[in-house]
Amino acid sequence: MMKKSFLLPALFTAALCAAAPDLDRFFAVPDFRELPPETEILSEKVEDGVRTRSLTFRGADFNGKPTRIFAWYSCPEKPGKYPGVLQIHGAGLTTLDPNPRWAKQGFACLVIDWAGEGKKRKTPRTPPTSVFEEAGGMAARQDGKWHIFGTERDSIRNGVLFARRALEFLRNQPEVDSGRLLAVGSSAGAHLTLLLLGYEPELRAAVVKYGCGYIRDLPGYFGGYFGPLALSPKAEQDEWLGCFDPKQRIGRYKADVLLLSGTDDIFFWMPLVLKTYREIPGVKRLLIRPNDNHQLVGQAETISAAFFRAALTKPFEWPDAPAPVVKEEAEKLRFTVTPAAGPELKQVQLVYKTMPVPFEFRAESKVPWKLAPMVRDGAAWSAELPEVGSEDQLVAYALLEDVHGNSASTDTVEVPQWPRWRGLPGEERRPKLAAGNLLGTDGEFESKRGFNFVNRAAVELSGEYARTGKGACHVFDGDRNFIARGIPARGGRPFKLTGWFRSCEPQGSARLQINWSKQGKLLKFDLKTPKITGEYQQLTLEGVIPEGAENGLLIITSPGGGMYIDDLDYRIGE
Repeated sequence: MMKKSFLLPALFTAALCAAAPDLDRFFAVPDFRELPPETEILSEKVEDGVRTRSLTFRGADFNGKPTRIFAWYSCPEKPGKYPGVLQIHGAGLTTLDPNPRWAKQGFACLVIDWAGEGKKRKTPRTPPTSVFEEAGGMAARQDGKWHIFGTERDSIRNGVLFARRALEFLRNQPEVDSGRLLAVGSSAGAHLTLLLLGYEPELRAAVVKYGCGYIRDLPGYFGGYFGPLALSPKAEQDEWLGCFDPKQRIGRYKADVLLLSGTDDIFFWMPLVLKTYREIPGVKRLLIRPNDNHQLVGQAETISAAFFRAALTKPFEWPDAPAPVVKEEAEKLRFTVTPAAGPELKQVQLVYKTMPVPFEFRAESKVPWKLAPMVRDGAAWSAELPEVGSEDQLVAYALLEDVHGNSASTDTVEVPQWPRWRGLPGEERRPKLAAGNLLGTDGEFESKRGFNFVNRAAVELSGEYARTGKGACHVFDGDRNFIARGIPARGGRPFKLTGWFRSCEPQGSARLQINWSKQGKLLKFDLKTPKITGEYQQLTLEGVIPEGAENGLLIITSPGGGMYIDDLDYRIGE
C-alpha cells in the first residue's frame, strides 16, 4: 500500500557554459600566492573575550574588474587554534553584523558581504559597489521580455567566487585550524553554501538554513530570486541551471550537512528540500520545522554551533532515523519510525497534514501541520494516523529530539502512496479533472489560498477594490511583482482563462501568460498583454493546449500601472 516518495580569473563564456559547463574552471579563484589578499583593517576592538575586526581583502575579478570583499572577523581573544566558520547571509539582509556569538562559543567566524552591497547595508567597502551594478541579480527585462544576464555576469557566480576567496582568507588566519573549516548560509546564502560544497572538499561540515537544489524540478515552483527563470527563454533557463543549480555537483559533497527548513517555506519548497536531502552523500541530517515559513534565517546559531561540535567530534552523535513506514492494522493506519543508534531521545513526535488535492506546501494554504505524540515500544516509536478521505492527500514525518536538545526530522511518507501534488506523468496517475472552473474558489481571492504572491503582490480583503465579495488581488507595477500557480493541462484540448481586471491608473496594462510543460521542460507558452482602464473589464486568454503537455504554469503581471484582479476562471474543453 505504501511507497516512500516526494518527491579564474578568465571569464568563461555563457555559450560554452550552456553547451558543456566546465564548472571547475567557471568557479575557480586564484589562491593567495597568485593574488595576495591585500588586507586592510578598518576597525578593531576587544570585548568580553572576543576580538572583532572589520576589514576588506582582495576578491577574484568579476566582470573583468578587480573587487574587494568587506567582512567582519571575530575570534576568541585567548591564543589557540579554533574551528573556522564562514557565514553567508541571505538576499534580504539590511545590516551586516559582526556576530561575535560564534567566537564566544569557541569558533573563529568570518561574515562576508557577498552581494557587494555595502552601501545599501551601510557598511564600508572599497572600491564602490559599481563593480556589481552590471549584474545586480539574476535576470533583467529587455525588449519587453525577461532575459538571463549571462552566467558569467550573474551575481550568484560572484557570490561563489567571494565565498571561495573568503575560505582562503579564513584558512590563512593564525587562529584558525585549517583542518576544521565550516560554512553556514541562510536563504540565498544557503543556496550559495550548497554550491560551495561542490567545490570545497576541505569543508568539514555545513549548515544550510532554508535552501535547496533541484530548483526547477517541481512544476509550478516559484520562489525568491528564482522567479524570473520561468519568465526567461527556455535555453537561458537551462544555461543558468546548468551552472547554478547545486544538483550539478551534489554527488561530490564531502562535508557533514544539516538541512534546516520549514514545512511552509515560500522560497524553497519542502518537496525540493527533501529531494536535495536524499541526494546528499555521506553524513547528513534533516530538520524541517512544522508551520515555519522562512523564519529562522538570521538566527539559529545555537543549532548550527551544536551541529558543528557534533560533526567535529567522533563518534558523530545527532538524532537520526530511516524513513518511517505505514502499515494497516485492524483497518487503522499506523505510522512507525525506528531511530538509529545514537544519543538518548527525549521525545518523538508525529508531524502530519491532510488536505484535498492539490496538496500545498505554503503558508497561504491555511491548513496547518499538526503534531501528535508518538509512543515508544522497544526501539520503535509509533502513532495512529487519521483517516484519509478519497480526495485527500496525507503527508507525514517524524520529529526527533534528544536529551541534549538537538532535533532532526525523518523523510516523509504519503497516503495514498502517489502524492497527487507532484504532477507525476502518466494519465493513470492523474486525478480526473472536475467540471467547471478548475481554479475552484481560489480565483475569487477571498483568501490567500492557491496562488504564489511574489514580491509586491497580495490579496486585498477590505472590499474596496473587489468586483465581487470582499477580496481582490493587488499586483503592483513591474514584472518583478506577479502571481503564479500551477494549473492542470490536457494535451490537444482547448482551454479558456477569463478574469476581471482594473488598472490602478487611468490607463495601464496586464500580462497573462501560461507556460505549458512536460516533465519540467517548456513546450510553448500562450501570452496576452491587453490594455486596461481604471474600471473592471473582462479579459480572456484562450487557445489549444499543446500535445504532450502535462502541466501549465499561469503567470499574471502588470507591465504598466499596477492592477486589481478578481474572479479568475480557468476551464479545459472536451
